[in-house]
Amino acid sequence: MKHNIFKILGLAAAVFTLPSCLEMLPQDSVSSEGIIVDVKSAEIVLNGAYDAMQTCESYSVTTMNYAGDNVVLYSSQAVIVPQFKAAGTSGWDPLNGGGYNSYYTAVNQLNTILEYLPKVAQGAAANRILAEAYFLRALAYFDIARTYGGVPLVLSPSESPSSTAGIKKSSYADVLAQVHKDLDEAVSLFDETLTDKGHASIWAAYALLARLSLYQQKYDDAASYAGKVIDSGRFSLCENPADFFTAAKSQESIFEFIFSSSDKLPFYTYYLPAEKGGRLDYIPTPELSRELLDPQKGGKRSQLIEDKGDGVYVIAQYAKQDGSSSLQSLRLAEQYLIRSEALLKKAAPDAAKALADLNVIRERAGLAPLASSAAEALLMQIETERRYELAFDGHRFTDIIRTGRAASVFGAYDPIFENPNYWVLPFPNNAILADPDDLEQNPGY
Repeated sequence: MKHNIFKILGLAAAVFTLPSCLEMLPQDSVSSEGIIVDVKSAEIVLNGAYDAMQTCESYSVTTMNYAGDNVVLYSSQAVIVPQFKAAGTSGWDPLNGGGYNSYYTAVNQLNTILEYLPKVAQGAAANRILAEAYFLRALAYFDIARTYGGVPLVLSPSESPSSTAGIKKSSYADVLAQVHKDLDEAVSLFDETLTDKGHASIWAAYALLARLSLYQQKYDDAASYAGKVIDSGRFSLCENPADFFTAAKSQESIFEFIFSSSDKLPFYTYYLPAEKGGRLDYIPTPELSRELLDPQKGGKRSQLIEDKGDGVYVIAQYAKQDGSSSLQSLRLAEQYLIRSEALLKKAAPDAAKALADLNVIRERAGLAPLASSAAEALLMQIETERRYELAFDGHRFTDIIRTGRAASVFGAYDPIFENPNYWVLPFPNNAILADPDDLEQNPGY
């Protein structure tokens, strides 16, 4: 029997709360029809998708932190920017290959909602569920694409082993175009008065559109979408950087994945030493620690790290000892930095406003505002501020890739990164084995 993506999608995971629908069906042929019969059943599947996305995003952030030059393995501190090998082979698989397979499980749940809910329910409640599903699918494909480049675009529920046969990788540009389309659908369906930060909202959609537009080099759009969020008045920067990750749903949060002591974010395991219940897998690079601790560079962002008692600094962000840290997916500080960069790069640059946005972030960090400078120098300062402000949010690797600076920045640590093949990660080996006819490994791996 032909192998394909269905093997890693796991429809059963989407509907485990409704076992009666599956008990009489053969394992190789699971129909989604009948799983969603009303708004309530769709809500159940949506909750399962949020749970799956929690797992995906925690995989992704940890993997992408490690991929860049902000984080190193405590056991291998000399390797600043690691070389990756396909998961399932020797070289890497610390977190299921960056969560690739888990993302497609979540996508299948979301596809099930988007396919069947419109057939059984209409109205405000149904529109909200559809909007959240479109947003989550957009987030999933955006993060898969920025990690692996072009990927298979599966946009319908996978109901049998043959239903995804022949779905090959779409181009990176086409995946991002689908992300944009999903976010546009979400915006059209959201009620803007809904602002639960633990759920997607129109403001989360605008914030992700701002991020996406930066990657697509649509700078006018990036500035506009970020401006919608900033100028909405619904969000404000916390007084201290630590405030956004020490309490759930802070004033700075736009959208976050909520964890608790009974449903733990595993970062405390990766970041804390044994005496605090962790394994201390990852630490900040010594260079980043020095800069965060410098009052003229990191300022109050020194709160993102802490001395474990022997002069070795560990990651404090998202590392609450009981596992109850929320994982910030979108927050206001990033929107200021997006708008600042976009205002400088758009066709008619606005350097004064770009500088003003950058200084908002610096001033929150307790730093003196910057004076006007040449555009190129200001762009480098934005890159630096993104490195400090978003230090452990999983952006550093792809920031350097998307700005075309990987060969010089990462190549300085290892010449292999002068080769564009290594600007994306390899697909997990088990995904290749599950779909050998359609899923080709990225070049160079």
